[in-house]
Amino acid sequence: MRAAGLCGALMTLSALALVPGPLAARPAWNSGTYVYADLCTLTASGGLGGRRITLRRSPKGDGLVYESGLGQEIAPAQGTDFALDDATKALAFTAETEAGPVSFRGTLSTEALTGILHDAAGEHPVRLPRMLRAHAPAACAGAGPTDTTGSLGER
Repeated sequence: MRAAGLCGALMTLSALALVPGPLAARPAWNSGTYVYADLCTLTASGGLGGRRITLRRSPKGDGLVYESGLGQEIAPAQGTDFALDDATKALAFTAETEAGPVSFRGTLSTEALTGILHDAAGEHPVRLPRMLRAHAPAACAGAGPTDTTGSLGER
């Protein structure tokens, strides 16, 4: 009987050893790639308009790529002076593009990247929605006349 009690106690201790202690909270921003973009297709030229910011988070270090469509091919620019505050989600960076230097200060969320972008044309408020899946850019708003084939409206 005593051996059975000792065996039960050992089994209980070994089961307790398998139970994890208090779990540490996971950081809000895990490693991975986060894409924020408002890219669109210019109806007149078929080129791209808008912007894309790609943030890569890694335990070995973070990186950022800034891209802007100005009606031609998008030329990626590596973000420099890159700063991201995990507590406040504040993001700041500069990038040297073909059109000149670009700087950004704003805030990340799981839905969008919002802030102020400064480039050669001045300061612009920016709201780039987070892209969860790759898809073809939609037509740019206000980019010119759209195709009305099949429209029941007045002609």
